[in-house]
Amino acid sequence: MHTPRFDETDQQILTLLLVDSRLSLRAIGAEIGLSAPAVRDRVLRLQDLGVIEGFTIRLNSRALGFALEAVLRVEPLPGKLRMVEQILQEMPNITECSVVTGDDCFVARLVLREIGDLDPLLTPLHDIAKTRTSIVHRQPVTPRPPPLDPLR
Repeated sequence: MHTPRFDETDQQILTLLLVDSRLSLRAIGAEIGLSAPAVRDRVLRLQDLGVIEGFTIRLNSRALGFALEAVLRVEPLPGKLRMVEQILQEMPNITECSVVTGDDCFVARLVLREIGDLDPLLTPLHDIAKTRTSIVHRQPVTPRPPPLDPLR
């Protein structure tokens, strides 16, 4: 895989956008000593390279009424992989899901308003997969971007 070339200015732009993706091009330029058009050109180049995939917000699931978060490991029964994947994609409580190696094919994170919501949520998987659920107690490492220094 080809790693694109980055310089210190690109790293500064990415760092500022990671803190607040709503910063204006003018504000970023003022912070790092570039004009707004120069910042725009660099941001567009980083988007074209696929480094910046989008600009988003982070929601607080607790503030939305979800008191619990869980990790769900799913091992589809033979011949049920695609069916399990489709069901996982259709579950709105799943906030992310990865295909992994090992005994489990899928590892997902999901949010629950209360523990009683778990059984009805997992019911569609009962006949087609083995599931293991762990309730998240705390999260010592929150989602974060990969380190920027190796991008040189």
